[in-house]
Amino acid sequence: MLREVPEGWRRLKFGDIFRQRVERGRQDLPLLSVTGENGVVLRDDLDRRDTSSADKSRYLTVMPGDLVYNTMRMWQGVSGISSHEGITSPAYTVCEPVPELDSRFAGYLLKMPMLVAEFHSRSQGIVNDTLSLKYPKFAEILLLFPPLHEQRRIAEILSSADDSIAATRAVIEQTRKVRLGVLERLLTRGIGHTRFKQTEIGEIPEGWDVKPVDELCVLSNGNGFRPPDWSDTGLPIIRIQNLNGSQNFNYFNGTPLDKWLIHPGDLLFAWAGVRGVSFGPTIWPGPLGVLNQHIFKISCREQFDKLWLFHMMKLITSRIEAKAHGFKDSLLHVHKKEITGQLVPVPSYAEQVQISAIMGEILLTEDLAAASHQRLVATKSALMSDLITGRKRVADALLMAAE
Repeated sequence: MLREVPEGWRRLKFGDIFRQRVERGRQDLPLLSVTGENGVVLRDDLDRRDTSSADKSRYLTVMPGDLVYNTMRMWQGVSGISSHEGITSPAYTVCEPVPELDSRFAGYLLKMPMLVAEFHSRSQGIVNDTLSLKYPKFAEILLLFPPLHEQRRIAEILSSADDSIAATRAVIEQTRKVRLGVLERLLTRGIGHTRFKQTEIGEIPEGWDVKPVDELCVLSNGNGFRPPDWSDTGLPIIRIQNLNGSQNFNYFNGTPLDKWLIHPGDLLFAWAGVRGVSFGPTIWPGPLGVLNQHIFKISCREQFDKLWLFHMMKLITSRIEAKAHGFKDSLLHVHKKEITGQLVPVPSYAEQVQISAIMGEILLTEDLAAASHQRLVATKSALMSDLITGRKRVADALLMAAE
């Protein structure tokens, strides 16, 4: 991790800038914990059962600006800079920074992938679940550190990038909420209707029908491909994990039946999977492949629009999940009839197409915001690496940001 030292920077060990804090804390202070996503948090803010010990006499003092890391999970980068005064379990390591270290800069530094890899290599244990990074090993790590004023400017630049990312994420979340509200209204109230009727599934526009899903489409299951069927070449086998974007495929090099083939744009439904993640409908983006078991291919019957049906299946997924079985609350599977028997409101084909077009415009807005978010995250990651390692100095970064 050593290389030429940028002007004004110094090679220092972590032990030179982080001094271990070992004093016991007052038991009346707030209890703190550390998560991989949010860093140091008040334990009361965690949505989980309090597993802390009733005897907190050995708990450690934490002051604002202190580094707190999970001794057993530092190899995963589970650390943070505290903004609270409190106490934490002796299972954590607490370090007080020297005055020459900016706490926000330290927070970014500790999340650097190359540094997390270093934490992993220095952690001691037989397997990952037993690895621990004690302070003496942590203190030996040697890094390049900029002067305090440059640390602060680096932290300001990266914090601005985080603000932009958070703003974009808020736009995505708001667009998602709008989409869900518009989706439900369009699929149950239609476009411009003023006269409605009561049905077994609630109020729907006059002129609409109520039909079970099996009158709208045909569901055909994938093939049970086994390890002997797998190959390094041929058509990719589309499994549930691939519906979530994974490009890790097994391949089938035999002659597929037509009913196994899946083309880009085909409508699929994962009838086994994780609630809210992999269970439910998907429009397959490609490539051409063969369908594995636990996924239905949905073929629309005549006079039913595929995209409208996709949105309708999205709407009723929670209903289907309510009928699901599984050995865990989150891992679900359903029988075919629990999908095909669902009753849905059905407009004319022309109105189905109109509804699909409106939803397509909303989804496009959401996709553009998501793409912008991904670009910001990638830019921040590259900038973070360049600035914290000194490959790019603060003045260079400001010029690049202005362009």
